[in-house]
Amino acid sequence: MLKSIDTFLKELDEKNIKYCHWKSNEHIEESLNGETDLDILFDYSQKDIIEKVFNDCNLKRFRATPLMQYNGIEDFIGFDKDSAKIWHVHTHYKMTLGEKHLKGYTITPWSEIIINNRIRSSYGIYTSLPEDELVLLFCRIALKLRYRDYIKKVGKDDIKEINYLLKLINKEKLYTSACTFTDEKIADLIIELSNKNISKKIQFITLQKKLRKKLRIYTKYNKFTSYITRTKREIYWLIGGVKRRLGINNFEANRRVSPSGGCVVALLGCDGAGKSTTLKYIKKEFSKKIDVVNIYFGSGDGKSSLIRKPMKLIAKKVGGKGIGATIEKEYKENKKISFKSRVYSVAKIIWAISLAFEKKKKLKQMIKARNNGLLVITDRYPQSIHPGCSDGPLLTKYANSKGLLKKLSNWEFKIYNLSNMNPPDLTIKLMVPSDVAISRKPEMTIEEIETKKEIIQKLNISKKSVIIDTDCDFIQSAGEVMNEIWKII
Repeated sequence: MLKSIDTFLKELDEKNIKYCHWKSNEHIEESLNGETDLDILFDYSQKDIIEKVFNDCNLKRFRATPLMQYNGIEDFIGFDKDSAKIWHVHTHYKMTLGEKHLKGYTITPWSEIIINNRIRSSYGIYTSLPEDELVLLFCRIALKLRYRDYIKKVGKDDIKEINYLLKLINKEKLYTSACTFTDEKIADLIIELSNKNISKKIQFITLQKKLRKKLRIYTKYNKFTSYITRTKREIYWLIGGVKRRLGINNFEANRRVSPSGGCVVALLGCDGAGKSTTLKYIKKEFSKKIDVVNIYFGSGDGKSSLIRKPMKLIAKKVGGKGIGATIEKEYKENKKISFKSRVYSVAKIIWAISLAFEKKKKLKQMIKARNNGLLVITDRYPQSIHPGCSDGPLLTKYANSKGLLKKLSNWEFKIYNLSNMNPPDLTIKLMVPSDVAISRKPEMTIEEIETKKEIIQKLNISKKSVIIDTDCDFIQSAGEVMNEIWKII
């Protein structure tokens, strides 16, 4: 069990809060380890105390987007620093069931039954009585049925849960429980199902019809409104899922956002500090539950414009390491400028112009995502203090020139200066000792490492800035990074 979840459960007990982990107890151990959600039903009359416990245990409320909100269900998300894991409490104040993307039935009396019958599991968390849970599982499967589901098989997870619960229940208690929730006719159907080898969803049709008639009073939808609402939500969910799987950045929320608004975290790091690995991990972990956007502000291996892509390929093939420094030296010493140097200089101007356009576009995307309530994590960040390096402007050497070059230099500087007008909410600087950096990046020199570290340490691009030493166990350093982000979400 995660330490933070253990603390949370103990706090619930200490405050005498009535709660019950009411479904999916077959894999409760995974839930307590942060691998799957905790589905906890609470007594609504204790709502104020419950939310105080959430706050004291550093759980934060996240708001589902309008098309993903359901009656009586809220989302609280916790963070466990020791394991660098995000965990999620589906907070149920009402028993809300029904079809996927609709959940049209809010059955208040059932909530009280489940909480009153709860039992303490061996893991120290209150769970539903096995008989109650099986009744609810059969009802949930039946109420989720749609016409297109009749030819489908029951899901593997549902079969696994059914088999797990059948080993724990007493058939007489199951019948009594079913009568408490519904009536004798429906209880007979549930007993009949418990005696069958369940494999297909069509086996639940009769139970579905009886339940819909019985529970009609608990729904706010009619056939028309339920169809429209469900269809809208399903399309919305499908589009969001496709974008996430294809890795397409979406600058509008489609899952959960913080009610306090979005935030931007700039992740900087010297070479060898593990910035790419850290960024990949924390994005993946946060993305499990909330909307996260990653924006690359560098000029190297990340996404680039169509103009720069061929230039990057050519630079890798013929540029060679240190060509820029060699050409700059040639200009400073007033030697005869070679044809190669002239071509390079022109190419660098084109490169700088296209890069400035990219950064301007990405800054707008960053602001849009933050204003839409998303967590934005940037890989590097533009700055105008140190030109020519560390994502600074490249044309400032032409600031004192005349004509077009001076105009281009001023134009580029204005774009980089936009980064100061809407700065990140937090800057995290990843650092390691120089000898460690060299061992990880042997192609770098000690002078290059030291220079980059010095520049990064001096950068002051946001009000809040922290330095984290990544010369330690990865989970420890990732936990430190995520903890700093968690403070500002």
